Amino acid sequence: MIKAVNGKQKRRLVLSLAALGALGGVSSNVLAQTAATYHLKPNKPYNGTKVKFLICCATAGQFAQMIKLTGPGSDFEKLTGITVQWENTPYESLQQKILVEATTGNTYDAVAWVDAWGEAIKPYLAPLNGRIEADRINMKDYPNAYIEASTDKSGNIIGIPLRGHPLILFYRKDIFDELKLTPPKTWQEAVKTAQIIQQKKPGMSGLSTMYGVNAGQNLFSWVSMLWGNGGDILDKTGHPVFNDAKGVQATQFYVDMLRKYKITNPASTTFGEPESSSELKQGRAAMWVGWWWYWAQFSDPKAVAPAVLNHVGFTPAPGWAGGKKASYALVWPLGIFKNSKNQDAAWEFIKYVTSSAVQKQVASNRSNPAVADNTVVLFSGMADPKVNAANGGIPKVGGQVLRNARTLPQVKTWSQIQGVLEVGMNKMATGTDVKATLDQMAKDVDAIQKRANIY
Repeated sequence: MIKAVNGKQKRRLVLSLAALGALGGVSSNVLAQTAATYHLKPNKPYNGTKVKFLICCATAGQFAQMIKLTGPGSDFEKLTGITVQWENTPYESLQQKILVEATTGNTYDAVAWVDAWGEAIKPYLAPLNGRIEADRINMKDYPNAYIEASTDKSGNIIGIPLRGHPLILFYRKDIFDELKLTPPKTWQEAVKTAQIIQQKKPGMSGLSTMYGVNAGQNLFSWVSMLWGNGGDILDKTGHPVFNDAKGVQATQFYVDMLRKYKITNPASTTFGEPESSSELKQGRAAMWVGWWWYWAQFSDPKAVAPAVLNHVGFTPAPGWAGGKKASYALVWPLGIFKNSKNQDAAWEFIKYVTSSAVQKQVASNRSNPAVADNTVVLFSGMADPKVNAANGGIPKVGGQVLRNARTLPQVKTWSQIQGVLEVGMNKMATGTDVKATLDQMAKDVDAIQKRANIY
């Protein structure tokens, strides 16, 4: 007969059983439960496998944290026996390296790419539909723009979103409060608001913009205006249509922010993201539209001027007056090369880093400002209270933007088209006629499409 035990004795008994279990089957069961959290296979079927991941930008906060989570001695290795080698190719060289690997190599297993590069890369990536179904991955938790960029022409999902950004309007809360201004909801309101700020705050630009030629960055706000006004870059057949009446109107407005309304630094004709964001960071501008990951920098005392720190607010990027809010959503999908010999192990890695648990863990980690990053690609993560508490509420705002966001045209010629568009945009910003320049740009794009047999 066993005597009854009190509450304290019960707790001791449980602890004793846990200690014994650590030597036997209990720990493996706990490990299996943990693996299930990430949809990982139990019992380490790929133990000892090394997955080579072709990627850039190891200093990006999200990636820096994930490298530690999946490298030697990491939790991921303990769960799966798999180690992951993250490549750190410079961004400027990444697209070319991906194409070379896709067509001639067999060095890497997994790869992440920028959405606009996708159509040239997708034929060399393994379809994931069967794996997604088998592991019950909830693809409805991702923005439609992210899924479109991660899907090929046949409807095969060939990548899982890893890193993604909506466009956000950042603004100086203290200045807006002082001048009793409301954050603008449309680009037209943004111009009027910027003009008021410049009248009341001489020497400060109302809005920082970027018109320089730099990886297509001068197109981000433009496409939002174009789409919001009902225009488009290409039609369904791939023909350029950005020079129609709606395109001319949207483009003229975008250029007029600099040339006519003069609400931005004249030097913005040479600005990309670093220079234009620095205008807000250093207190030289009152507003800036850019990717949400900049929030970590705007809230970092080492990155902003003292007068700016704790005074940066955010709201959804402006829409077009009387039109739609349809801004560009950038995404990095993560897929598997068809020629990889470690596709199953690579899939375990993909499931882990794109899981809700890891996404939330990384986005809510503010212990080290150097790698703090609010980036999360799942709607559930954007709505998560802990993630929002760690990032001032910007994930929730980003989720609002992504409900109606779009991706760039998924065409294999995009890199060439982008070159035409960004150079033309810079020419218009520096003084050429908008309609004439757009017409010439359309002719150039038409020639690109014909050479590629798009139509």
